[in-house]
Amino acid sequence: MEKFFYAHSVAVVGVSEDPDNLAQGIVNNLLEFGYQGKIFLVGRRPGTTFGLPIFAGLADLPEPVDLAAILTPAPSVPALVEQCGRLGISRVVVESGGFSELGEAGRALEDKVRALLTKYRLRLVGPNGLGLVNMEIGLALPFSHMRPKPRRGNISILAQSGGVGMHLLAWMAREGLGLNKFLSLGNKLNVGENEVLDYLLKDPGTAAIYLYLEGMQDGRELLRLAQGSAKPIFLHQPNVGPETAAIARSHTASLSSDETVLDAACRQGGILRVRSQGEFLVGAKLAAQPPVKGNRLVVLSRSGGEAVITAYACRQWGFELPALSPRLVQLIEQRARSGVIRPTNPIDLGDIFDFSVYSEVAAALCRDPEVDAILINYGPLGESERDGAREAIRAIIATAKEAEKPLAISVVCTLDEEDYLRESLNFPVFHFPGEAVRALAYSRFFARRPSLRLFDTPAPLFQAKEAAAVLSAAPGGDFLPLPRALAFTAALGITTAPWQAAATPAAAAAAAASLGYPVVLKLSAPGLVHKTEVGGVLLNLKGTKAVTAGFAELSSLAREHVPPGEPWEVLVMAQAAAGREILLGARRDQAFGPVVVFGAGGVETEVLEDVALRIAPINEAEARALIAETKIGLVLAGVRGLPPADLKALGRALVTLSQAMVQFPQVQEVDLNPVRVFPGSPGLLALDARVRVG
Repeated sequence: MEKFFYAHSVAVVGVSEDPDNLAQGIVNNLLEFGYQGKIFLVGRRPGTTFGLPIFAGLADLPEPVDLAAILTPAPSVPALVEQCGRLGISRVVVESGGFSELGEAGRALEDKVRALLTKYRLRLVGPNGLGLVNMEIGLALPFSHMRPKPRRGNISILAQSGGVGMHLLAWMAREGLGLNKFLSLGNKLNVGENEVLDYLLKDPGTAAIYLYLEGMQDGRELLRLAQGSAKPIFLHQPNVGPETAAIARSHTASLSSDETVLDAACRQGGILRVRSQGEFLVGAKLAAQPPVKGNRLVVLSRSGGEAVITAYACRQWGFELPALSPRLVQLIEQRARSGVIRPTNPIDLGDIFDFSVYSEVAAALCRDPEVDAILINYGPLGESERDGAREAIRAIIATAKEAEKPLAISVVCTLDEEDYLRESLNFPVFHFPGEAVRALAYSRFFARRPSLRLFDTPAPLFQAKEAAAVLSAAPGGDFLPLPRALAFTAALGITTAPWQAAATPAAAAAAAASLGYPVVLKLSAPGLVHKTEVGGVLLNLKGTKAVTAGFAELSSLAREHVPPGEPWEVLVMAQAAAGREILLGARRDQAFGPVVVFGAGGVETEVLEDVALRIAPINEAEARALIAETKIGLVLAGVRGLPPADLKALGRALVTLSQAMVQFPQVQEVDLNPVRVFPGSPGLLALDARVRVG
């Protein structure tokens, strides 16, 4: 990546003298951004543009170049890439469209290019993108006109869509946010997001990263990179949801959609998921500030109404508004001689026209270790106040910077003052107090990122050979028969209620007598995933007569709901004691791999949708944290004098499931629901199991 971003010379391929030529846009940007390297132009016929000669081919260049930026019709790209390989141009950026995004013909072109990259050991960004930018050396390869021109700063943008990236760069410039590097991934034929992210996380010029993706190549690798990062990562991935919802056949699958998995993965990896460019612009305004390490926020406000709005936003985002220290109260009372300031938090300074008071109060807050951040609703009310207000805010910014105290400023007067702070003081500001509080919350999120090392698999909690034997004897491609699913669950060390399979009424009666009454009868067939929906579970059966009648009832249901020729049987299970029902589940996500799920079970599962997720594997501490995220988990911990359930056993079961998903890649989905726990008593019992094997 260094050779892409710090190329000493660039050949722009596809240039002509035609004023409508798109490749001229690349040349224009290189010149306008003050590219520090050499620029060579290549086209189909010689000529001149921007005072630079156009060479007829790459082989005609007077000296070797480091990087080729290609913007020509898609069918011509493979031959140009091969020329780069023969000439030793190891870095190529292809901005042309017309590849896999348009179908099979374009995909065939990509295959040709991919083979050439392997043959000549080349690296390629794109195709179907807008290249890259490095503000440090003026390297600007997008062919589109970049207005307003980006400011140089410490934020780097990695976007799969060039259009999204360009739109964001324009707004960053408007909001006073500086760009360091930009890369448009396009079709990701060769260079993908994780390689660029890895580079940017180590890049001295980058302090924060915005990542826009429409598809993720390797979510687990992205999380691995993020967990070792000291830099904020904002992930914007709107293309989630319908794929999983369309194929969900169990509670675990339906409750762990692509979006819920993405949210859980981001929390686990310390990535802030934003749902719009606007959310990122809000958070990025504090990228150059020290992190907000706590909840204690002090607000200075010129407007009483804005102070109320700010206080509500603090409540919404979990900030405390602590009482002011006695020393600060004394300072305010001394400086506010008319007694119009109440020394509360927020501090309403609306009736103070001496802006040196603002400076003194802010300086005292910067020195106070009990204050985690400061928010100022700033604004002179008239022309006569403007000079004093600007002098004060300049001093406050300098003091906060020296004290390394996070400072957010919301401008609550004219837009001219926003422009002044952005342009003259180079300080990004917020349009509204709620935005400022949100940005402080984002900063706090990054400061509190978990220290857990993802994917460190703890020692196995089950006998892998026994579980493997159950799977090896089972046909793949769909859900296991219920007896085999329960056998797999038991092999993992998760206790199941005692059960026996029965093919006849007599066998069912014998099994019930052996297990002891009361019993439960369950209809089991490979295609019958949700038994309760068809009445395939009969509870609290006592005696041989009830069991025989129940078997007959399930036989009738089998004739109605089980496809002809599909085998079925009845499972007889000892009825468990009363308790709380929960769900333990796991599934394999396309981007992030195995995911483990915990939540409310039984009939409450889809009604309450009270679930929490983790990317597997997890350890017991993470399992306990997972349980605590749910409402049912809080109940099981013991509330209002209720006895707690066996949270240790629950945690171990979740760890076991997570390990099994890593150990057995053929297992696509596990749904243990209900699992019954017994508040005040140890242990748990799995009462039903669905296991899908691929």
